Amino acid sequence: MSSISYRTHTPKTAIRRFLSPLRDAFTTRPDGSTWSRAANTWNVAPVYVEGLIRPGSHKTLRGIGKRLAINEHRVRRFISESPWEHDAVQMHLNHHLPETIASPEAMLIVDDVDILKDGHDSVGVSPQYAGSINRISSCQVGVDCVVAVPDETYNADQLIWPLGCELYLPQKWIEAEEFKERRSQCAIPEDISFRTKQQIALELLARARKASVPHACVGADAGYSDVRSFRAQLREWNEPYILGVGSKELRVIPESTPIESPDRWSGRGRPPTEPRFPEGVKPQSPVEIAADLDDEDWTVITWAEGTKEPLSGRFFRTRVRIVTQVHKRRVSDETGWLLIEDAEDKLRSWLCWGLDEWELEELVRYAHLRWAIEEFHRGAKQVLGLDQFEGRTWKGWHHHVTIVLLTYAFIATDRAAQGAAGRPPPFSAVARALVYEMATQMAEAEGLDRRKAKDVADVMVKGLTDW
Repeated sequence: MSSISYRTHTPKTAIRRFLSPLRDAFTTRPDGSTWSRAANTWNVAPVYVEGLIRPGSHKTLRGIGKRLAINEHRVRRFISESPWEHDAVQMHLNHHLPETIASPEAMLIVDDVDILKDGHDSVGVSPQYAGSINRISSCQVGVDCVVAVPDETYNADQLIWPLGCELYLPQKWIEAEEFKERRSQCAIPEDISFRTKQQIALELLARARKASVPHACVGADAGYSDVRSFRAQLREWNEPYILGVGSKELRVIPESTPIESPDRWSGRGRPPTEPRFPEGVKPQSPVEIAADLDDEDWTVITWAEGTKEPLSGRFFRTRVRIVTQVHKRRVSDETGWLLIEDAEDKLRSWLCWGLDEWELEELVRYAHLRWAIEEFHRGAKQVLGLDQFEGRTWKGWHHHVTIVLLTYAFIATDRAAQGAAGRPPPFSAVARALVYEMATQMAEAEGLDRRKAKDVADVMVKGLTDW
């Protein structure tokens, strides 16, 4: 899709064109059947996208219905009751990256996104860690996946495309008898079993891999990479990764350390299933490794231009092998670069696997690319109302979130097209231009000429948003 001229193609027309390949996903079940109101479902889909973009701070079902002059019950049925499958729509996002975004240099990134909730009846709500406020709070938590393309110069110019998001259900929501009634009220499918966040993340990555989403490596923070099975699955897939790790918790030894093979075990008891490192070798954490370094061991790297100044820091890397049990001297077959940053606020560390030939500068640039998913969360919440859905059901949550992903993708397509010949504008600026044009056309519909309509739009948008 090319950059949109909203005088020749209105935002409403552009939205419908963007969604047109998805008609079957919104009107057909996985078995090929349809339903009596499938046409209504399809007609409401672009309206909901438009409602998420339109001026106004409340992106609720009622707010969208009111702003678009459409019956609230039609909007509510589309989100909470309609049988369209969110998986099919999210799969479309995996299979149809624009040429302006698809790149073999991209990174697949997985993370959590929290939605704060005061009540306790909405699906998945529980006291759990909320990254947006950095503490335990009553919230829902989704696990999401994006593909991000690094920019060689400017940090803010990275391109982001959403691939999927699934709700994480705490174990008690699935297994505790006291939650049986809540499960029924929230219409959680009976075949839904407990999945850890890492398992959900791997499912999203598997879907991206199946769709052949081009990328160079996978990124995630320590909440995912500190689980050994997550890293093990990526290695089984032969997926290179740059994963944040706990700088105090991780234990490593130099990769060159001689290893005792399990089949040479001569001690008592059951032989170990993993190789061991020799006695006298002391495993270290990244914090301990950094403490032993001299100033000349660090390299100052500038990885991008920031909004105010160049982004740079002191980095060190070393080849390591991962220790699995310190007291039993057991190690895994996982080796690679341990990347350490001596940041002003704290020490940061990453495990880099499958990227043995990469230069230090390249590892640093991709290690810091993970922030792109935080930028996605910010735009999805602040601009598109990701966290404003008031429904309580499993289906409703996934329907709302999926349309937010689609809307983000619509704006990201225009942003990438505008940046094809130079620097892409910020995501919020592209969204803002859409909002102003929508408001201008609303004023024009009341009989005002273009100039006066723009003046009215300016007042309207400033009154309805924080812009």
